[in-house]
Amino acid sequence: MKEIMIRTISGAVFTALTLASLIIVPHNPLPFLILFSFFLVRTDYEYLRLTMGKGKAILKIISLIAALLLFWAVAFALCLDENVSFSVVLLIGLLLLVIAVPVIDLFEGEKLYMSFSLSSLIYLALPFSALIAVSAIAVQMSYSEEGSYFFEGWAIASLLIVMWMGDVGAYCIGTAFGQGERGHKLMPSVSPKKSWEGVYGAIALSIITALVLRAFNLLLPQFPYWVSALFGLVVCIFSVLGDLVESKIKRHFQKKDAGRIMPGHGGLLDRFDSGLLAWPAAFLFYLIAMFIY
Repeated sequence: MKEIMIRTISGAVFTALTLASLIIVPHNPLPFLILFSFFLVRTDYEYLRLTMGKGKAILKIISLIAALLLFWAVAFALCLDENVSFSVVLLIGLLLLVIAVPVIDLFEGEKLYMSFSLSSLIYLALPFSALIAVSAIAVQMSYSEEGSYFFEGWAIASLLIVMWMGDVGAYCIGTAFGQGERGHKLMPSVSPKKSWEGVYGAIALSIITALVLRAFNLLLPQFPYWVSALFGLVVCIFSVLGDLVESKIKRHFQKKDAGRIMPGHGGLLDRFDSGLLAWPAAFLFYLIAMFIY
């Protein structure tokens, strides 16, 4: 009971802080960018520590700086008054760091640590940057001369809420119906506790949440309800896949959790694992929807 209470409190604080950065001032990107810069650095650090082990401080620092450069380059290009000049400078810095990684790796022993260092950009920095792109497309869909702005916090918040409610559905239905002999395991070699029943619960609650958000004009208000329902389905499917990918990484390196920063949850990598595939998928969904309608 104590563990459940700790997990609930830490999860509530995390959720409240995250949503506050997005919806208190929904058209000001700075609270979101500052908070998610911390999230990105911490998540990237957990990934590098998980895959590279202790030491290799120079490669880790370069990787963390490169992740931030990519994240802020996208931010300057898309939501900070479309300041492309700053983006170009940051991207040049990013390219220099990308070149530096394999050079430094030459002196780090036989193991190719650069594979983990560079993969963190694709696995972590790009998905975090995709959240900014989701906001940018949402702005393009609802842009008006009377109230022009460059950032839409509710677009990101709605995506996160759909994803989180899918997690709730997976946990509740999976715990109630997916355990024991009557349950149907999803991928026992990767994550023994996950079940198909949990997936069905996640899909159902993700779609319901998406429809509720659409009813309040908070999720894809320019489109009919079935588009929001499809959005919930897509986000849920890629959330489940993202969760499984991180579970496979942890199993390979024989770790239960990626970190301990969130009591009862583990690390931020454990908290954001679903989004690392769901956020790029959501961006592609928005992009396709914008061009079709």
